[in-house]
Amino acid sequence: MQSQSSAVELSNLGKTGYVCLYRTTFPLPPAWETFEALSKANQQALGSGGSDILKAIQTFNTAPNPSMNAKQFQALILAMVMQESGGNGNVVMDKQKSHGILQVQVKGEQPATCDPSGCTYDNYLKMLQQGVYGHSGTGSPIPPGIAYWLGSNSTGPALRAYNSGSVVDRFDYQKVNHDSQGRPTSTESYVSDVGNRLAGVTPDKFPDKQWLSHICGFETVPPE
Repeated sequence: MQSQSSAVELSNLGKTGYVCLYRTTFPLPPAWETFEALSKANQQALGSGGSDILKAIQTFNTAPNPSMNAKQFQALILAMVMQESGGNGNVVMDKQKSHGILQVQVKGEQPATCDPSGCTYDNYLKMLQQGVYGHSGTGSPIPPGIAYWLGSNSTGPALRAYNSGSVVDRFDYQKVNHDSQGRPTSTESYVSDVGNRLAGVTPDKFPDKQWLSHICGFETVPPE
């Protein structure tokens, strides 16, 4: 049965491996690892495109929420990239609806994609723009961009909205919607996962879906 993470558990976030984050528990930006530290820790996992991805992330130099500065926002974007795709620009999921390194379901324009031979810096930048702003042009952020959700939410509920399309339960960031067969339609562990990545839990120490289900009690999305 799920219970809210204790202050002791939160203080150990990133130090003792994965910590299951429940309800409204989420680390505040000052507790996050720096963008530089996360870049170094995830560089190998990002693969050959890592340098271009990290360079593109650094173009986002204005935070959409006063609770964080630009570098902290960059750290958040990087943690989301690791959660969504691990930096693989050719990933397509959710019945061909989610594209790119931020797995965005962009509206009103074509999703950014890569040539099969490999992604370029410009490809990554456009993917990031679509995931951050909801579009690759100019103008205010729109859904589904994370900057849009951060405009009126703290980080935890903004991440839930990014993953699910809305904040399902403001008293429990892990709550998701279910389909007619009772199956979760988005990743229940998403907010907890990104929180752990921000705390410095690296890909080689990140638990699989079965562990998250068995230890934390998070439901898993059925395979496509």
